[in-house]
Amino acid sequence: MENELRIKPLSIILATLFLSLFGALWYGLLFGDIQTEAHRYTQEEYASNNPLWNIGGVLISLFISWGLGMMIRLGGVPGVKGGIKASIRAAVGFGIPLVSYPLVFSPLHDFTLYAVGFSQIVIAWIVAGMIIGGMTKKPTSRN
Repeated sequence: MENELRIKPLSIILATLFLSLFGALWYGLLFGDIQTEAHRYTQEEYASNNPLWNIGGVLISLFISWGLGMMIRLGGVPGVKGGIKASIRAAVGFGIPLVSYPLVFSPLHDFTLYAVGFSQIVIAWIVAGMIIGGMTKKPTSRN
């Protein structure tokens, strides 16, 4: 196993921070109206939410980053290219199917919210994968 890629913990932390901030921007500033309308909440209800729930969002971002790191490692391709390839695989295999559940099973079948979630996953996961992959190196052999 001497040729395994080494994922730097700092890359996971940076990707987690990116995912958390990008998600806040995406679902807060850019598409907050779509989010509140789709869930039938008011801005006041969202604003009154306990801020400790944001820790849950950061933990989810941490698990996504960790999973992307695992996908990069399994793919065996270091660098940005490896990060992009692994992120696309993760998005197609896991992210897009998961964001599809509310479209299928919600009585509202809100395609607009689905498109917002779909786009966020594709963009955010690819950039997070680029961060992790860009900091990933193959170990040097000691022969």
